[in-house]
Amino acid sequence: MIEIKELRALRGPNRHTRHTSIFMVLDIKAYEDLPSDKIDGFSDRLLTLIPTLQKHGCSIGTPGGFVQRLERGTWAGHIIEHIAIELQCLAGMEVGYGKTLETEKTGIYIVVFRYLVESVGLRAAKIAVSLFEAVAEGSPFDITQVVSDLKVLREEDMLGPTTLSIVKEAQSRGIPFIRLNEDSHIQLGHGAHQKQIQASITSHTSAIAVETADEKTRVKAYLKRAGIPVPEGQVVSTEDEAIEVFNRLGTAVVVKPDVGNHGNGSTINIIDLKQLKMAFHAAFAYYPDVIVEEYVHGGDFRLLVINGKFVAAAKREPAHVIGDGKSTIHDLIQTINANPLRGFGHEKVLTQIEVDDMTERLLTLNGLSIGSVPGNQKVVYLKATANISQGGTATDVTDEVSPAIQFMAERAARIIGLDCVGVDVLAKDISLPLEDSGLKVVEVNAAPGFRMHLEPTKGQPRNVAKPFVDMLFPMGYTQIPVLAVTGTNGKTTTCKLIAHTLKYSGKIVGLTCTTGILIDGKPILSGDFSGPEGAGIVVREPSVDHIVMEVARGGIARRGLGVSEVDVGVVLNIGKDHLGSDWVESQEDLCMVKSTVVEVVKKTGVSVLNADDEMTMTILDRARGNIVLFSLDANNQRIKAHIKNGGTAVTVVDRNVIIKKNEIDVIICTLEEIPITFGGIIDFNISNTLAAIGALHGVNIPIEQIRNGIMTFYPTPNQNPGRMNLFDFQKYKVLLDYGHNSESARAMASLLPRLSSGRKVALCHGTGNRTTEQIIDYGKALALVYDYILLTDFDPRNRPIGETSGLVYEGLIQGGFRKENIEILLEPEKAVDIIFSRAQQGDLLVIQPDELEPIMSQILEKYRKMVTGI
Repeated sequence: MIEIKELRALRGPNRHTRHTSIFMVLDIKAYEDLPSDKIDGFSDRLLTLIPTLQKHGCSIGTPGGFVQRLERGTWAGHIIEHIAIELQCLAGMEVGYGKTLETEKTGIYIVVFRYLVESVGLRAAKIAVSLFEAVAEGSPFDITQVVSDLKVLREEDMLGPTTLSIVKEAQSRGIPFIRLNEDSHIQLGHGAHQKQIQASITSHTSAIAVETADEKTRVKAYLKRAGIPVPEGQVVSTEDEAIEVFNRLGTAVVVKPDVGNHGNGSTINIIDLKQLKMAFHAAFAYYPDVIVEEYVHGGDFRLLVINGKFVAAAKREPAHVIGDGKSTIHDLIQTINANPLRGFGHEKVLTQIEVDDMTERLLTLNGLSIGSVPGNQKVVYLKATANISQGGTATDVTDEVSPAIQFMAERAARIIGLDCVGVDVLAKDISLPLEDSGLKVVEVNAAPGFRMHLEPTKGQPRNVAKPFVDMLFPMGYTQIPVLAVTGTNGKTTTCKLIAHTLKYSGKIVGLTCTTGILIDGKPILSGDFSGPEGAGIVVREPSVDHIVMEVARGGIARRGLGVSEVDVGVVLNIGKDHLGSDWVESQEDLCMVKSTVVEVVKKTGVSVLNADDEMTMTILDRARGNIVLFSLDANNQRIKAHIKNGGTAVTVVDRNVIIKKNEIDVIICTLEEIPITFGGIIDFNISNTLAAIGALHGVNIPIEQIRNGIMTFYPTPNQNPGRMNLFDFQKYKVLLDYGHNSESARAMASLLPRLSSGRKVALCHGTGNRTTEQIIDYGKALALVYDYILLTDFDPRNRPIGETSGLVYEGLIQGGFRKENIEILLEPEKAVDIIFSRAQQGDLLVIQPDELEPIMSQILEKYRKMVTGI
């Protein structure tokens, strides 16, 4: 059997596509030797089961392309990709993107395909594997049931038509959205400029108004008192009271629960006591207070009011059948449901009619059953209300509503206090003045559905989502700038420098990075938040007006980028770190992952790239927006060519950091004025500073504010903990730095002699999730830097304790390091005390932890004791 080795959803832009997609790793086992042309009858069986696969163009690009591939012979992973895509299409979710990639391992394939509803995409992936195997083996497979199950799952998890219309309208204006739960709770926009909705309830909707609208009797009382016509009636709680009200009204009545929706427990046009008693108990089952009110003859109309203005109207009719004197009600329903305009749930303009408790109760009230044969042209109603989701129909009548009735609907909305409201009325003719129309308001609905207006059965569609979004953003949406930084080394320092400068210029910044999340400079969560989880937290923060994100390789590879687009994307460098994990096997693969950050830059945004890094420059053509290059060397040929072509660069000339454009130099500061460069001697922090300046310039921060921010950011435990924090213990110095890979170790080799002429003593470690070769190479790099090394095991990941340290040791020996100058102590906290005990006059101790705490606290406590003499 084919094995699914990995299966997950990529919820944002990723190395394969900018869209949400399903990522699946398959071991096709014996099918590696059985492409489709080697399996007798495979293509015919598959196309008989799913004939719509014949439309797939595949890589050929024209309908029938996939069939050609089947006939020539293609492998299981590729076929499963197409099946998974088509299963979603058959279930009412049109998707088209997919790709299948070979790996270096025989029989192992990566399959990626787009999804619209995550749960359906994941289920389709599993079903596609089972379906392929069934077809290959010639076993039966119930495709109809599978598609039906996927439709049910779609209806459970997809956004409803009202919410979806609002989201699409917002997206058309460049407003991002976030789904906050599995239902319809949506955030539109980021940070301080966000608004929230739940279907057509908004973050400004009055809770009191919603509660009022839910109580039908209270609504009627308020409206009647304001001179708006409502049906006569009364709330009852016993059957005897219901009979009393029925007799007093002396007309056909409606019975419904005082609190409820979707017509649950409601019964209309009751004309005798037997019907009344049955209707009362049906309503009482939903809510103990029951309304008995006069039945108003006339059409059923929904008047939609948004932000106090009438915007649309629809005439509704409950689900019904019309008899022909020959067919049963059941057969008539089947005929109606066969209409191609009707589908399951919300997949089409009309919803199929389902026979439920309400249907059976209404039929019983009228002396009918599902097997009854109504007379020719006799109308039999199957639902108590005209909800589209229950099979009803709607005709747009927006242009027919008289000004007086429009004004009445607007008054009703204001009286109840709702910003978006559906006013349900019964009337003989809504084109007449109010007093002549026979109109009475029967309900006022909070969270009205938009479907009947967006896609009426008849008449003109109305984009009612437009005035809704206008109401949320009356002045238009103000974008929250998002700055994303990726690279092998330097990400955290660059992000913190950017965030510091933005805060210094008066912005409220949400920062998510390897050391945690900070809001307006205040830490709120600690830990590694360089993935999509951290991004999700800061974009939801309601106070921030700028967002800075550190973006690590793992988050993109495993879950996708945490946002759909950014204003500034920065790529610092692309080394060989983390190769061999998450199917990133080469530096070229890593480039594809890292390039995601600049591929999602807005057209009006900026991509900032390191012109000194060869691998970074290989993704230059993938970068979007305006390009800003940075380099330590103003004579870098890429920089010179870029400026000549009208581009912008950040570089160094005569120890001055400058922004160059069209031969115009704007001096920011000197290298000596940048604290994190230790007087201009730390090349990698000079490079990080240039990148930060490019990013800040990209969001139009004034030069003076950029200068102030750069010159006031220090390598201290407070501003940049764990990044080049230097402590002077008088007899020796201690440097705390997060460096943990070969590139960072080699950078230290050129730096440390400039910091101290004494011995270089290190407490360091390997990282268990690197490949064995990478850990050994890290040891070789350390051999170039230090005189004495104490190895511990800060970060074993999935390796046994001590294995990683042993591999670093092996690399040190291969690098020519003397055995007697290596010590191994696997308990990290004890190792800190030991490294201090080994310190001699003039030494430079370098401590490189994986997590800052409790190591930082230990060092600070030792420093406090040294300063105070205690």
